[in-house]
Amino acid sequence: MKYKNIREGEQLHFDLHFLNRIKKQFPGIKAISPEITGPYSQVMNKAKSGLFKIIGINENYMGIKILKINEDGRYFNKGDDENTRNVTIIGENVSTTLFNNQKALGKSINIAGIDFKVIGVLKNDDIFSASEINSVYVPFSSYINCIDNKTPLRAFCLYLNKEVDSKRFENELRAFIANKYQFAYSDKQALQIINFETQTSAFEGLFDGLKMFIWIVGICFLISGIVGVSNIMFVVIKERSSEIGIRKAVGATPKSILVLMLTESVIITVISGIIGLISGAAILEIINWLLESARHATMIKHAEIDINVAVLALVILILSGVIAGAFPAMKASVIQPIDAIRNENIG
Repeated sequence: MKYKNIREGEQLHFDLHFLNRIKKQFPGIKAISPEITGPYSQVMNKAKSGLFKIIGINENYMGIKILKINEDGRYFNKGDDENTRNVTIIGENVSTTLFNNQKALGKSINIAGIDFKVIGVLKNDDIFSASEINSVYVPFSSYINCIDNKTPLRAFCLYLNKEVDSKRFENELRAFIANKYQFAYSDKQALQIINFETQTSAFEGLFDGLKMFIWIVGICFLISGIVGVSNIMFVVIKERSSEIGIRKAVGATPKSILVLMLTESVIITVISGIIGLISGAAILEIINWLLESARHATMIKHAEIDINVAVLALVILILSGVIAGAFPAMKASVIQPIDAIRNENIG
């Protein structure tokens, strides 16, 4: 089946001239970069080799994709692309595979029979770089002229100025490309546009929902803990009724008994909470160790307890201890010495 110039299932092919047209058509575009990716190819140095993804880009790509490199490396510049320089930026796994623990910067790797100098190694410390550990980046012109001139350009990425409405721009860009390549604007399969802002909003909504769920679960556990501590304090007061009676007989005031019981309740709650925090921190360290062991298979990096959350948790625990001990403490403060001693003798 064919719609005007595009057959069903056929992929769109772009070129640099068209990308320049897009840049001129939409002044809200701050930066744009081609992104040409072929099949996994063999990359080697003198001793080792591996299959990695080769990607041709320009100097804007790393900033658009928020990819960071190690401090001693550098990003591509305009001259690298204009002069077809054989330079490359490699992912962390590429560096580890080809160079082990040795420094890759300044050394050469061979792609399609041509040596490329490593000018940077991507950091693998966030969600943006975790998926790029097996990538080898080269200037776009170097990819076309030195590696593969048959793979078509099917993708590009761009970055908008802050004042631009990304959703409106997405619709306008789709209409512009649909008009150029003569496919139906409503055909979402003909052109896939990934709007990072929309994805970010979706992730934020997901995590906000997850946080709400965790808060609800935490509150439920907190309430059950308060009830548990309160029951413990009722039992403690019953078993220590004679002690409380004697204290009051020798001059202890109801207020001092109230403070004593509340203090014990808070101590029990806080100690239990601290044990819980320590256990949670220990579990997180185990998780971090497991993530570190599988660092190339995960985008989650170093889970940890926020110190502000920990302090807030301790404050909540103290308040919970006061609430849990309030009713038992009030009951203890009104115990009459003679009744307490009589009940002890009866028991």
